[in-house]
Amino acid sequence: MMEMTTKSSTSVKEDSFRFGIFFGKDRFITMTTPTLPPFHQKIFPHAKSAKPAKGISLAKSNPSRLERDGIGTWRPLREPSAFTLVELMAVITVIGILAGLTLGAAGAVRRHGATSQAKAEITALQAACDRYFADFGAYPTTNSMPDPGSSSDVDPTSANYKAGSGALFTALFGTNQYNKAPAAKRYFEPKPSMVSSTNGANPYFADPWSYAYGYNSNGTNAPLIWSTAGQKTGGANTNKWIVSWPKM
Repeated sequence: MMEMTTKSSTSVKEDSFRFGIFFGKDRFITMTTPTLPPFHQKIFPHAKSAKPAKGISLAKSNPSRLERDGIGTWRPLREPSAFTLVELMAVITVIGILAGLTLGAAGAVRRHGATSQAKAEITALQAACDRYFADFGAYPTTNSMPDPGSSSDVDPTSANYKAGSGALFTALFGTNQYNKAPAAKRYFEPKPSMVSSTNGANPYFADPWSYAYGYNSNGTNAPLIWSTAGQKTGGANTNKWIVSWPKM
């Protein structure tokens, strides 16, 4: 018996064998084909010419210019891009608008807080004047009183405003100086921020805008107490003033 391995069973030619020498013997030829390698080990023609990925060669040559993506592949490192002039101007404009809105809102909150504080202080001063009247039968008076009905007497920094508010301070506080013990009954205990000076003589009541409160009373009629709300002009009928009497 003769065994022969070929690539194809059809490629065997009978004349390629000299059967004569096998005379008198069994002449059988068994042809088999070679065992093929597994599929994952087989080298395909297109794989022979395949080149390594570009990123791999770049990684070997300059790894600092590469980064790995989510699947572990090397990719060129992206350069950081700069802002353009238009983008910078847009950002600055937006920041300016937001800052303006914030400052405007903060200013409105401060004005509202100062107005509320002035209303509370005027109410407290009016109540103290009523207690003073209950003991003496008259309200505190002064020789120099600002006139809220006069368009020429609207400056809270004037001598009339300071004199009227100073006389009210002395009558209600019991002394003419904030850091001294009272010489008479005390009808009102102001905070330091409500006094023009805490260590000087003859201070006056100051509003949240640091201007003198207006005070006017002849001793018999109910006193008029007001704040110009930070204004130095505007007349007596302005709606921005904060007053102790009903507004018309």
